[in-house]
Amino acid sequence: MDLIKVVGFMKKYYIILILLTGFCWSKFTLSHHSVFAEYDINESITIKGVVTEVWFKNPHVRFFVVVTDKNGEKTIWNTHGHNPSMLRRAGWTRDTLKVGETITMSGDPTYDGSPKMFIRKITRSDGSVLENKVGGVR
Repeated sequence: MDLIKVVGFMKKYYIILILLTGFCWSKFTLSHHSVFAEYDINESITIKGVVTEVWFKNPHVRFFVVVTDKNGEKTIWNTHGHNPSMLRRAGWTRDTLKVGETITMSGDPTYDGSPKMFIRKITRSDGSVLENKVGGVR
């Protein structure tokens, strides 16, 4: 086999390997986003409503909360917390909040004003407080 052909094959092989690695890696790096990109951590909002849905799964826990304003208009808020693994270590479980439970929740609003927030604190109707805090992460 000619040495030039071997070197040419190896170059093609390495280029393909690099491209495939880059493609696969980009899937992982693009799949996560920063809290700072979507939520304004310099502002805080508080809502009071009823939990309608609980998602205790990756990439972030989510609680859907129906909030009724002073005119009787209902809005469903999509609220996000840290990932389930981190919250489990902080004592949260899938049953920490239940559908039908009335809560007061404060957190970081979105930049665009949509009914979403990154949860910082949840106060339950019995007065107990849950914090969406985990060691080493704001």
